[in-house]
Amino acid sequence: DLLNELWELVRVKANLFTPSKKPIARESTRDGRPRRVYDRPRTPWERLKEFDDQDRAAGGPGFIPDDKREEIERTLATVNPAELVRRIHDIQDRLEDMAAPRTARLARRSGPDMAYLNKTLARIAGVEPEDNETPPADKD
Repeated sequence: DLLNELWELVRVKANLFTPSKKPIARESTRDGRPRRVYDRPRTPWERLKEFDDQDRAAGGPGFIPDDKREEIERTLATVNPAELVRRIHDIQDRLEDMAAPRTARLARRSGPDMAYLNKTLARIAGVEPEDNETPPADKD
């Protein structure tokens, strides 16, 4: 449930509040090196809305249903971006706390088995290993 809530919040943040630049052309600098030219930063929602408005202005039906457009505009008007980020971070912290015990067990398990390693190294060196040199590996 937490992951589903997180994904929804991240989707809203990415599509409605996170602007990005898109390459629109390539130019050459004075020394002949290629250089990308970018448009102004806009959110994915602003890009889609502009594309929809252009289609409607050209006589087309548009790409966004009116009810969906109103819903998105309402979301934009009611959601506080700072609170949205705080909720995302809170859920991420809760997920990390839930995973911490298992992560610690896995980290202990994936470490080298020092008892076995010491016996192997002693055999390679040709000496008799001492049994009490290292504690046994964790058996989780």
